[in-house]
Amino acid sequence: MDNFKNFLRLAFGSLWVAIPLTAIYMSSCAIATFIENDYGTATAKALIYNTSWFNFLHLYLLVALIGCFITSKAWQRKKYASLFFHSSLIFIILGAGVTRYFGFEGMMHIREGQKSNFILSNETYINILAKNSEGKVEQYSILANLIAGESLSEKLSVFGKPLKLKVLEVQKLSMDKRDPTSKMVISLDYPPFSDEIELIGGIGIEGEPMVLQNDDVELAFSWGVKKILLPFSIALKDFQLDRYPGSMSPSSYASEVVVIDDVQKIEKPFRIFMNNVLDYGDYRFFQSSYDRDEQGTILSVNNDPGKNLTYIGYAILILGSIWLLLDKGGRFRRLSHFLHEQKVFSFFLALLLFAGLQTPSYAFQNPTQEQQVQMLQTALEKFKSNTKDFSYEFEKVLVQDLGGRIKPLNTLATDLVHKITKQDGFLGMNNTQVFLGMMMFPENWQQIKMIKISNPELKKILGISPKSNYIAFGDVFADGGYVLQNYVEDANNKKPSMRNTFDKDVLAVDERINLAYSIYTTTFFKTLPSPKDSNKWLSPLEIIQVLQAKEQGMRVEYAQEFEALGEITQSFYMAINEGVMENQWGNAKKALLSIKNYQEKHSPALLISDSKISSEIFLNKTNFFRYLILPFILVGVILFAITLTYVFKNKSMPRAINLSFLVVLGILTLFQTIALGLRWYISGHAPWSNAYESMLYIAWASAMSAILFFRKSNLAISAASFLAGISLFVANLSFMDPQVSNLVPVLKSYWLNIHVSIITASYGFLGLCFVLGSITLLMFLLRGEEKKNIDNAILSLTAINEMSMILGLLMLTVGNFLGGVWANESWGRYWGWDPKETWALISIGVYGIILHLRFLGFKNMPYIFAASSVVGFFSILMTYFGVNYYLSGMHSYAAGDPLPIPTFVYFLVLGVLALIITSLFKRNLPFPKV
Repeated sequence: MDNFKNFLRLAFGSLWVAIPLTAIYMSSCAIATFIENDYGTATAKALIYNTSWFNFLHLYLLVALIGCFITSKAWQRKKYASLFFHSSLIFIILGAGVTRYFGFEGMMHIREGQKSNFILSNETYINILAKNSEGKVEQYSILANLIAGESLSEKLSVFGKPLKLKVLEVQKLSMDKRDPTSKMVISLDYPPFSDEIELIGGIGIEGEPMVLQNDDVELAFSWGVKKILLPFSIALKDFQLDRYPGSMSPSSYASEVVVIDDVQKIEKPFRIFMNNVLDYGDYRFFQSSYDRDEQGTILSVNNDPGKNLTYIGYAILILGSIWLLLDKGGRFRRLSHFLHEQKVFSFFLALLLFAGLQTPSYAFQNPTQEQQVQMLQTALEKFKSNTKDFSYEFEKVLVQDLGGRIKPLNTLATDLVHKITKQDGFLGMNNTQVFLGMMMFPENWQQIKMIKISNPELKKILGISPKSNYIAFGDVFADGGYVLQNYVEDANNKKPSMRNTFDKDVLAVDERINLAYSIYTTTFFKTLPSPKDSNKWLSPLEIIQVLQAKEQGMRVEYAQEFEALGEITQSFYMAINEGVMENQWGNAKKALLSIKNYQEKHSPALLISDSKISSEIFLNKTNFFRYLILPFILVGVILFAITLTYVFKNKSMPRAINLSFLVVLGILTLFQTIALGLRWYISGHAPWSNAYESMLYIAWASAMSAILFFRKSNLAISAASFLAGISLFVANLSFMDPQVSNLVPVLKSYWLNIHVSIITASYGFLGLCFVLGSITLLMFLLRGEEKKNIDNAILSLTAINEMSMILGLLMLTVGNFLGGVWANESWGRYWGWDPKETWALISIGVYGIILHLRFLGFKNMPYIFAASSVVGFFSILMTYFGVNYYLSGMHSYAAGDPLPIPTFVYFLVLGVLALIITSLFKRNLPFPKV
């Protein structure tokens, strides 16, 4: 009997089972995301998410969780906060189960002027429609999310007679692995029909019907989604799509519908749009998509009886998270008390810190050292001196970018000139001057070596000196042809993962050349609203093309208005030329005023305030996010080095120095806060809507974590500061887009501020765990008989690491499930196995396992915890970068083939493995009972 009890305890109430079970579950989810990327969501569901064994995993996890509750006897030890928090998982799993087995999801497609009373299921079935000679109809649907190699058997009673059906074979018909179209071979036994039939259909699509009939009965078979009839109809009166001004990007879309319920004698009008849901009866309708011709809408529909149970679980989880942090007997507070008893060290080096605040130098070759024609140099010097003051007026002119956003010209010039030259302050001019020169005097500027180039092979092809770091626009053209044409085509024909360094450099130079050409031709200088559409602003080139068409006798709408635009443009060019040549800028300023007046008269709704213009220009010029990189990194590195010195000397530094250091770190964080606030003000939305902004936010959260939670530990402060600097460095890498951009429709919600801010901040805390774990492993390497003080530092770091992980995991968990609420309120389901949310769940599981390893009784817990926190961070890297750039999904930035994995990732993995292995030999250090 005792053996049986021990077996039950081990199988259903032990972390030795629960932790491996969680690992298996998370591994299955990870595999499913790669299957989804290659073969589509339907295939991933068929192979993993909707399988019996995966559902069994859910059930086993639920039972194991309840069993651990019982065996832990946490209520006897008054661990009420822990019990309350973990009970939320029971509600969430139960709610998911109710939704999975008793709810359904589908799609409704309606064209304008039409109505519909059915939806198409998200699941795939073998659908059978039977009709006998008396006119009676029976319908059956057999769940059949089948792919190649699977089989299925089913017995039914149709009109009182047994029907036996067996799937013999499923074979894909398309070479495209994401195309689900397949052939299903079925053995049918329903006398007199006893034969094999073939059905063409597949997962997630409507199948082609196969009809069998005789004098007594008619049977129609199909394999695909099924129609679900509703007790009412939805009529689409009007579909409305709004785009951002001057672009094809959707700003919002909505469906004006009428609910027609003949039974209740109700006709209810409603407007469905993103984040605004139609609730009727037991159904919810969400704006999902639309037809390409914009004459029809696609609504997602769901019936979710598990919603309330799930939401209760979410509420308990959030409240339990707060309780865990505040509970005096909880792990977080006990770790905090442990740290108070430890000796921690600090340092402050103001001179080096403030030196780090200075503007970084650039190691770029000055193109003016290249041999230039004397006349060109003279003209450039004259242009440089004469245009400087005017550029401060010109940079305030509002332009419309290709995405439809209205912004000051300074922003456009800063982005384009930096991309072309890879520096600011080119030739001693500001970016606005360079842009003005390229646009006004293209023939001169095409001779200037200003296009950045670095590849030696490419330099050889273009016939320039190996020491030269720049080429002129004219260097890439010879005999009327584009020298790089074939090389560019070859690179574009290769998959991104197959491109070598030369291919990448060719494409990068080609992009810079095209950007320069667009400036020469005024393509980017869109300043004057179109007479046809005030939401679309025109460039001088577009205006000239219309006027030329008029001169050629072609019919031009709004001809008189276009002539007025031509006069404004001509006056502008003449006035600028006068200013450059004679240094008389009165007419040029009047020309700018004419442009501004025209904008105010014809497109007032799109204009931005003077304060926003000034704020955006200020942010561009100060460039806090770039100039803070070096100070943050210097603080982290130098603090770490000096702290190690004091550890070896077994000395501590005065508290006053620690406070002084925090003040300076606070100043750096204040600059970061101001810059984020300015970006929020300029864009009109929270600054964490894309990859670049989220990296800025992670840097801010990292620095704030040190100030708010770990201010007494120099090693923690060092790690947080270093992580903040590295995050800013990554944000400023070339593959990150720093431009302020318009929001896609679904992000226009208060949930952007709540969900994204919490989950992104969690990345900062978990990134801090990675750095703290790395430092701890390094400290293990430095252990020795004469260095006992290092052990105290390791224990302190372990406690801080665990506290940071608790905070990070709670925020990641709360943020992920709040994202589920957002999804449910936006498009009708709080979980859809999208790769981003799935990998966030995987990360929750990974860090949940790490935090519970101490219950397994390992003796060398500081070493195990440090190594685990380092390895665990790779799940965050996959969640943040891997999903965004290598997997498909609604959170993904990837397009087509994935980008090649950066080389530094391989070195990072090897470095981590080397650190873990080498520190293994000095791992013997237990963690005291806390």
